[in-house]
Amino acid sequence: MKLVVFIKRTFILLLLFFLFDLLISLVLINGLNRYYGFDQKPSILINGSSMAISGFNRADIESITASHVAAYAQEGVSVSDRYEMINHFFHMFPQGVKTVVYEVNPVIFSDTKSAENVYTHFFPYMDDKSINNYIKENAGNQEYYIYKIIRTKRFESRVIRLIVQGYLGKYNSVKTNTLDTATMIYMEGQRGEAEVTLEESEIEVFEKTMELIRSHNTDVILIMMPMYYLKLQSFNSDGYRELCNYFKDFSSSHGGIRFIDLNLDSLIYNPDYFSDPLHFNVNGQRQITGIIGRILLMHH
Repeated sequence: MKLVVFIKRTFILLLLFFLFDLLISLVLINGLNRYYGFDQKPSILINGSSMAISGFNRADIESITASHVAAYAQEGVSVSDRYEMINHFFHMFPQGVKTVVYEVNPVIFSDTKSAENVYTHFFPYMDDKSINNYIKENAGNQEYYIYKIIRTKRFESRVIRLIVQGYLGKYNSVKTNTLDTATMIYMEGQRGEAEVTLEESEIEVFEKTMELIRSHNTDVILIMMPMYYLKLQSFNSDGYRELCNYFKDFSSSHGGIRFIDLNLDSLIYNPDYFSDPLHFNVNGQRQITGIIGRILLMHH
């Protein structure tokens, strides 16, 4: 009898655990959806890396364009990660998206990973079949099944911060510090040292991504994000030119795709716009957002 009682109690406790786990995870995913802009049907998607996070103010773009905007960006993502993100997005919103703003940068076609274990960013969306398969391919079996079974474990501290921001209506990552030009002197000696590579395998994934977006009758604006001029000059100029020419040729030969290089003198030479050589502070974000907002307004 004691064994039967123990089994019953254990079963009830497990049932309660998984019920609370489910309920809490639903509250958490709702907050995360609000942060990304998935809580409403968007007509514009912004996709990119940390440069997009620092450069685009979603609320201001919505105000300029009078359109709902989703900003789905993650630090350190490769073109393969971003394919999964966009595939996931179109699973949620297969219709009604008019434009995708797709951030590009000088290392986008490099096969060198900018961050390890990027797949962990997507644990909260394991219920999506494509994201689930993507995580399963990258995670170990034990790690995968723990996060699959215990839903609240999918929301690490970094994600909790985004969830809180989502519930508070603070969607944008804004830095206030300004670039200290005195510490940038060392970059004078790095002119042209950084290679700009165009790996064929990465280009194939990018072109597959563009095909996916266009299959939903959605236009694409490719945005080369500006960076502080010393950082820009650290990249091999011939390689950078080849990369920009690729985007120009690709966009001119494919309908509904436009390429814009925002490395303008008015932006890249002003240290007051940057928090570091690659990322923008609140001043720079205001400038970039204004430009993109006007482009989207004309595009729509």
